[in-house]
Amino acid sequence: SFNFYLQLTTSNLSSFTPCSLFSSNSPMTDVKVSSYNIHSCVGADGLYSIDRVARVIREGDAHIVCLQEVEVNGTSTCVNSPPPTRTRIWSSPHNDDQPAAIASLAGFKYHVFAPAIRSRALSSRWKETHDFVSDPDVSGEFSDEQWKKKHAAGYNNEQHFNDMGKFGIAILSKHPIIQIRTHQYQRYKRKTIRNAMACLISLPNNTLLWIVNTHLGCHFIGKEQHQQAKELVVFIDSLERRSKTCGVILCGDLNSPPMLPSIRTIQQSGLNDVWQQSSAGKGLLTIGGTFPSHARVLGMPSCFRKLIRLDYIFLHESGREIVCKCVYVQDDSCDCSLASDHLPVCAVFFVGPVC
Repeated sequence: SFNFYLQLTTSNLSSFTPCSLFSSNSPMTDVKVSSYNIHSCVGADGLYSIDRVARVIREGDAHIVCLQEVEVNGTSTCVNSPPPTRTRIWSSPHNDDQPAAIASLAGFKYHVFAPAIRSRALSSRWKETHDFVSDPDVSGEFSDEQWKKKHAAGYNNEQHFNDMGKFGIAILSKHPIIQIRTHQYQRYKRKTIRNAMACLISLPNNTLLWIVNTHLGCHFIGKEQHQQAKELVVFIDSLERRSKTCGVILCGDLNSPPMLPSIRTIQQSGLNDVWQQSSAGKGLLTIGGTFPSHARVLGMPSCFRKLIRLDYIFLHESGREIVCKCVYVQDDSCDCSLASDHLPVCAVFFVGPVC
């Protein structure tokens, strides 16, 4: 069985031969995956900067990046350019297509943006107005021709929501995205609507990998997250498994420390937390905290930095010939500490061919 994990340490990496895990004539590839809540490109210092977020992603050197809290503004078909939109209460006014700009600056050929809502922050500091979105609101550069054909009419007849921005999640990839699936969670009471998306990615060794990205709600005791986690595992189970599909990797800001029921629900569905499975997750002070990103800048002692773990990477136990090599939190530059209120979490996988 290939349903297992390995954590490679610096001491044994030089003596480890990854090809020994698979047949000697099998092509294989490394896939580095990252999950990053970019906080609408508003940094811990309050500055709006797409360039800074893109630098963090470029320095992370991942092949696939899952982004949360992403905005696309100013895409109306009106002749006159609309004024800059402030989409969320923490946002800066802008007319940027953030995922497209980040993909270009960080060197990603493919990207998909899936909005959860249309939104506009009102003049009152703590109020917003929201509207619904649908599949034709999905945008990006991808190779899912069936999706493009199905939603062509929606793309060509976009309504003039020139005073509202789109807010959601995105996946950036250096490898072709050949299929897209989306899911919108049932609204929890009066909370903001959330969503999930899945991209089937064609890897260089001719295998296929599902990447699922999500951003769960932020109910204080976790009831909203638990409801959404139940929907998420059903969505993941519904993904088409082709003969060359090697597995499913789930990334996202789950707004849930590890002890909440939402995390247990995900784990009980067959998704394994790669941080928890690795040796990196064994130490008392190495809990994989990703929030708040700027604790170092504030001068907090190292043992109290990033004690809240909200961002995760999971590998489904059905994965065939896919092994987690290592997992870590990217925290190696001032840009990482300031570009967002979260830090990226990264994992490297060995992926062999599917027989």
